[in-house]
Amino acid sequence: MLPKKNRLKKKNDFARVMRQGSTAAGGCLVLRFCANQQEASRIGFVCSKKVAKRAVARNRVKRRLREIVRMMLPDIRPGYDMVFLTRPGMAETGFDEMKLIAEKLLKKARLIAGC
Repeated sequence: MLPKKNRLKKKNDFARVMRQGSTAAGGCLVLRFCANQQEASRIGFVCSKKVAKRAVARNRVKRRLREIVRMMLPDIRPGYDMVFLTRPGMAETGFDEMKLIAEKLLKKARLIAGC
């Protein structure tokens, strides 16, 4: 589970990222991100019914993505709000492949320190 300070929760924050944010896409995952005025990066996850009809499958996808981001959190640059949007096909993707896609998107967006 992500630490509280790294969770993007409010509807207005999600809307701001979706409206003003830049995009990096690859495979079954899209990353929207924009700068915030805080010392920590905050991350949110969206998984629609188009990805999986059953809530169990959608929740599994979000849990896996949260764990992947939690492991990479020390490397993620502070001061950004991010939203990971899933696309159809993500429910069938394995954990290792999800991790590769997420790392690739964060590198593409230059949100991992050292890039």
